[in-house]
Amino acid sequence: MTDDYQQREEWRAAFAQQVITDCLGQWLRSANEAAVAAVGTEHAAESARLARQAKDKLTRWRDKGDLGGDTAARIADAVVDRMEHGEKTSPPPEKADESFPSFDSGYRAAVTCQWLRDQGYDIPTYPGDPEL
Repeated sequence: MTDDYQQREEWRAAFAQQVITDCLGQWLRSANEAAVAAVGTEHAAESARLARQAKDKLTRWRDKGDLGGDTAARIADAVVDRMEHGEKTSPPPEKADESFPSFDSGYRAAVTCQWLRDQGYDIPTYPGDPEL
């Protein structure tokens, strides 16, 4: 294994881990917002439970690097869904530079799905894009 290959693999791993952390963080923010909105309603207890669950998943990931349960598959689905349906805040596309990987949603999805597979998670190959 060359140093360049090793460095690129380490970078991809760090990139995928950041995508996963961002996804779990977004789920936590959404769950917290839903819990706050549900205060005083019949859904308050369930919303609070879901917020605690989201916090536990993010904490387990940060502390142990463990996604547990079906979380890895849900993350893979989320990054692929984001790629397929576009991003509202995506910057304008730039000219491709072969010396540095793209940061678009397709690249994030491909790197994240592959890294999850490399870690032993059962992530399916998504139809329509063989790299996913």
